[in-house]
Amino acid sequence: MATVGEVVAGRYRLVRPLASGGMSRVWLAADESGGRVGATYGPSGEHVTERRPEMVVVKHCVVPAGLPAGQHELLRRLALPEAEAAARVRHPNVIRVLDVIASWDGPWLVMEYLPSRSLHQVIQESGPLPPARVAAIGLAVLAGLRAARQAGVLHLDVKPGNVLIGTDGRVVLTDFGPAVTPDGVRRLTDAGIILGSPKYIAPERVFDHVSDERSDLWSLGATLYHAVEGRPPFQRDTTTEILRAVGGDRPAPARRAGPLAPVLSALLHREPSRRMPASEVAARLDRILVAEAGRRRPRSRFRRRVPAIAAAVALAATLTAVAANAQGGERSGTPYAVTTSPPAVASSTPPAPEGFTWWIDPSGFQIAVPATWRQAAPATGGLTFTGGKRGRSVLGITPLPRPPSDVVAPLEDAERAADLDDYRRLRLQPLPEPFSAVWEYTFRGPDGTAMRALRRITSSGNRSYMIEWRTPRSVWASELSRFTVVLASFAPQR
Repeated sequence: MATVGEVVAGRYRLVRPLASGGMSRVWLAADESGGRVGATYGPSGEHVTERRPEMVVVKHCVVPAGLPAGQHELLRRLALPEAEAAARVRHPNVIRVLDVIASWDGPWLVMEYLPSRSLHQVIQESGPLPPARVAAIGLAVLAGLRAARQAGVLHLDVKPGNVLIGTDGRVVLTDFGPAVTPDGVRRLTDAGIILGSPKYIAPERVFDHVSDERSDLWSLGATLYHAVEGRPPFQRDTTTEILRAVGGDRPAPARRAGPLAPVLSALLHREPSRRMPASEVAARLDRILVAEAGRRRPRSRFRRRVPAIAAAVALAATLTAVAANAQGGERSGTPYAVTTSPPAVASSTPPAPEGFTWWIDPSGFQIAVPATWRQAAPATGGLTFTGGKRGRSVLGITPLPRPPSDVVAPLEDAERAADLDDYRRLRLQPLPEPFSAVWEYTFRGPDGTAMRALRRITSSGNRSYMIEWRTPRSVWASELSRFTVVLASFAPQR
C-alpha cells in the first residue's frame, strides 16, 4: 500500500490521502516533473522566480478483496484499458484525466486537482438544496454524461459522492465505474459481476443485466432526488431491502422538488424505455432555470438571450460556491460615473434590472451595467467598466470589425496574443446560440491575485462583439450572477 512521500511513476509525490474505498485509494500529489513558474519575494524584498510543483490528484484503482479467482483476474485485466477509455472524455463538466499509469496491482489515474466538496458533502452540511440549484447541477452532470456517451463510454456510478462542486463554482462528474465500454460491461456481466452503489444503481443493471445510457439517466435522477429531498429515493435499512425497493417500488413523491418533481418521476421509471430522454431532461431543467431567473429579476422585461449552457453554469456557480474577498488587485484607469444620456434612451426601453443601469451606446447597442460600477479610461475600440473591491472586477465590450465567419477564431487569436502568468485554459468552444463562442480561463494578475475570466463572442443586430468578464477567483461565483444579467440584456438599441 502506498504511503505519504512515495513517488509514483518517478514524478508524482504523494502528499496526503484524500479518500479510500473498496476499489480505489485517492491521494493529493505534487507533480515534480517540471511544475509551473511563479513569482515570490526574497528575504530582502527582491523579486524571485521559482518553479512550483503542480498539484494533482492520483487514484490507485485496486481490485476488491474476496472475489473468486476468475472474477478477480478479469477485473485486473480490464482495469487498465477501461481506465484509458474513460480518460478519453474531455469536457468542462468531467474531471480531466491527465495520465494513466500501468501497475501490477492496478492502474494509477492522474487527474486535475479541483478544490471542491462533493455534492454528498454539500447536502450533509447544508441540507436539501433548492430546486433551481439542483436543476443547474443536473444540467452540468447531464452535459458530462453526454460527452462521455460521445466518447463511446458510460459512467455507471453517478451518485452525489461522484459529483464535485468546485470552490470556483464548477460542477464536475468524477470516478467512472470500473467498466465503461460496451465490451467491458458485457464481459463483467457475463462473469456475474455487477458493480455500483445500491442506492443509485438502475434496476435493469441488477435484475436484467442490461447497462446503457438510460442507466446513467436513472442514476442521475436518483442523485437529483437526493439533492432536493435530502435523502436517496429508496432509503432502507439493508442493501437487500434497498435493491428490492429499486426493483419493484416507485420512490416516495418528492415533497421539496417543486418544478423538478415531474423530471425526477420521469427519470426514475423502472422501465428504461419509459424514461425521459436526455434532450428532454435538458430542456426541462433549462426551463426551470429560466423561470427562476425571471422570478429573481421581476422588474426586468428584456428578452433573455443566454443559451442553456451559459445559464446553467452561471446559476450553478452562483448557488454553490462560497466567495471570499481577495487581497491586492489590478489598477483601473481614471473612473467615470456610469450614466446614460436621457435623450438617447428610447421610450420603449424597459426599466433596468434591479441594481443595474442602462448603458446606451452610440454605436447602436444597449447593455445593463451594475449601477455601482464605474467606466474606466476608454479602451481602444471598446468600453471598460470596473467594480468590486479596488476595481478588480472588469466588464469589457469590444466591437469586432466584421462578423467572423468562424466565431472561435477571434478567441483563439486573443488567446495567442495573451501574455498571462499561470495561464490555464478552461474551455474555448462554440456555443449553441448562433454566432456565439466562449473562452474561459484562469491566470495570475500582476499583483499575484488569482483571477478568472470569460470572453464571449455574441451578436447584436448585424454587429458582433467580444464581451469580457474578469474577477478574482475568490469572488467569481458571487459575481457571475451579474454577468448572466449583463449577457441577457445585451441587445440592439431600442
